[in-house]
Amino acid sequence: MTGDSDIIKASLPAKAKKAPVHHSPVSEHFRGSFPLFVNRFNEGFELREHDHEYLELVYVMSGEGYHYVGSSIERTTKGCLYILPVGTSHILRPGDTSGKNSLIVYNLCILPEFIGMLKSWLSSYSSSGGLWTIFNGEPGSHIALLDKAMRFREPFEQLHREFAEQREGYETSMFSILLQLTVQISRQMGAETGNGREANINGLHREMSGLLDYVNQHIAEPLTLGQLSMEAGLSRRHFIRRFRQLTGMGFSDYLQHKRIELACRLLLETGDKIETIANSTGYRDLTHFRQVFRKIMGTSPKDYRKGGANF
Repeated sequence: MTGDSDIIKASLPAKAKKAPVHHSPVSEHFRGSFPLFVNRFNEGFELREHDHEYLELVYVMSGEGYHYVGSSIERTTKGCLYILPVGTSHILRPGDTSGKNSLIVYNLCILPEFIGMLKSWLSSYSSSGGLWTIFNGEPGSHIALLDKAMRFREPFEQLHREFAEQREGYETSMFSILLQLTVQISRQMGAETGNGREANINGLHREMSGLLDYVNQHIAEPLTLGQLSMEAGLSRRHFIRRFRQLTGMGFSDYLQHKRIELACRLLLETGDKIETIANSTGYRDLTHFRQVFRKIMGTSPKDYRKGGANF
């Protein structure tokens, strides 16, 4: 695909099943009774989509790429913060395979019962019960914030350093940093709600969510920018702008990623030839399909299928 006006042509007789999501249990990271886990991770292409039995805060320190959350895709960049409730599936991918702009993140994992303990304890001394609503999301939901000033960088670095070094009193230090970070996040969310940003985003979702759902459900069928903008009652230019505001990427880029996501499922769950899968997801040129697949997934379709759950 080369432009926003390109046509997607495909024929898929039945909707493909979603590839299995890896379920990350508490025992995968947590040791003993300590309720926090922190790491610094260079995102690549080896991990699969996963969900957790615990809360996770992901903070992007550097680089650019894509964040797949459930059935949606978001552009991600330095300063992006994600709050992921128990049961929300996601995966981060770098923007390319060159490694020149590495996508480096901090992951802060929290046992949900610990948040309940903090909330209960602090309720006796404070009326700020609303602070903890940021951790109350339902499975499948998430919160995304952009920290342009990188104010969250220092607390995440401190949490990581304390957890890695585990000097005397590190547990208490980490708890205090977590409390400060929670206040910072809550204040930023309050400020954004106050200046109308949240209302604007909600308006965008209401305006275009139906069309976005349609695109996601019919990704392998003929779709054109002109057709969708007409359905939305918007000019082509206005539709492109609205689509980018909502998804963080252009129409063609979004379709390309969704098509490769479908190709991954077919590679894992069917025995179809790679050429057949390319045609089924809208790629008539097999060479082009392979090039796009490698750019997004960091490996060839053949190796992706061969590697199975290892990628």
